[in-house]
Amino acid sequence: MKAFRFLKDKWFYISLIIMLLIVVAVFEITFSGLDRFTRHGTEFPVPDMVGLNYDEATELYKDEFTFILLDSIYVKDFPEGAVYQQNPKPGAMVKKGRNMYVIRTSIAPEIVNMPNLRNLSLRQAMVSLNIAGLKVDRLEFVEYFARNAVIEQKINGEVVDPKKDVVKGTAVTLVVGLGTGSKTTNIPDLVGTNINDVKYEINKASLNLGTEIFIDDGDPEHLFVSRMDPYYSQDAQVPLGSTVNVWYRSDENFDFNWYNHEKLRRDSIAEAWRLKRYSSDTIKYLLDSFNYILRNRSFSYDSLKRQKDKNIRFKDSKGEIIGLDYSEDNNFKNEDVDYKVDPSYFYDE
Repeated sequence: MKAFRFLKDKWFYISLIIMLLIVVAVFEITFSGLDRFTRHGTEFPVPDMVGLNYDEATELYKDEFTFILLDSIYVKDFPEGAVYQQNPKPGAMVKKGRNMYVIRTSIAPEIVNMPNLRNLSLRQAMVSLNIAGLKVDRLEFVEYFARNAVIEQKINGEVVDPKKDVVKGTAVTLVVGLGTGSKTTNIPDLVGTNINDVKYEINKASLNLGTEIFIDDGDPEHLFVSRMDPYYSQDAQVPLGSTVNVWYRSDENFDFNWYNHEKLRRDSIAEAWRLKRYSSDTIKYLLDSFNYILRNRSFSYDSLKRQKDKNIRFKDSKGEIIGLDYSEDNNFKNEDVDYKVDPSYFYDE
């Protein structure tokens, strides 16, 4: 067939081989060029620049990174003009020429105007301070007819007038009214609250943050309140301006999910008993016992400690641990309820 006569021509095969060689060469040149352009296989770990002078860091690593300065902020007790935050983080694997985003500390502190907080409510004053870049130091309560109304604002014990220049981030003491009625307030339940939110929650409740105890070290994002003093109770009342001490644990060691689960069951069972019209003494005993359990369990991920936690049940009037037999306890008898309490209520993951 004339149509396929070219298959017998040797020049056809020579041309075909030449075309294949050209295609292979094009692919080889293209991919080798991409490797050089993308620096494939040449990743290296990002060095830790935090604390280094920004100018020195950019000079030292100018061949590895393209530096982009995002912001300059004033940070007390941190070197001036130093790298404060970096992205990518230290240790990340990157290629040469990667953008390095940096926040450095300013050489001079940023100045803001003191807002006028007088006659604002405590919560309004806290919001105003936050917007201005300031924070609450302490609450001082004095005799005044309006409860939680701000009377004065102080820095280092001295009254500061509105619109005065102050360093951004300064802690401000608020002088607040006691009011004419009750001079007590409820304690917030702080267990499970992140360290970054604790002071705000305490101040919002018209209280002051006392001693902070760190049982675990670690990143603040992992630190949560595991214990507080005074202990939380629905009915507990303390004087306005009282201090609350807190203990912090890392959520890598303390099972806050389990704790919150137990706390939710406590409240659910108590509400169910209220609907069944159980006596107030019965419900109080339930709540006191559950709170005792919450305070004394380790809430550890360790299997041996979790097994030990199962033995922590109730307490009697003397604070001693007892079992689930209430027949000899005057405050909580089996006839007070129409069913026997299931032990699994008090240990369930």
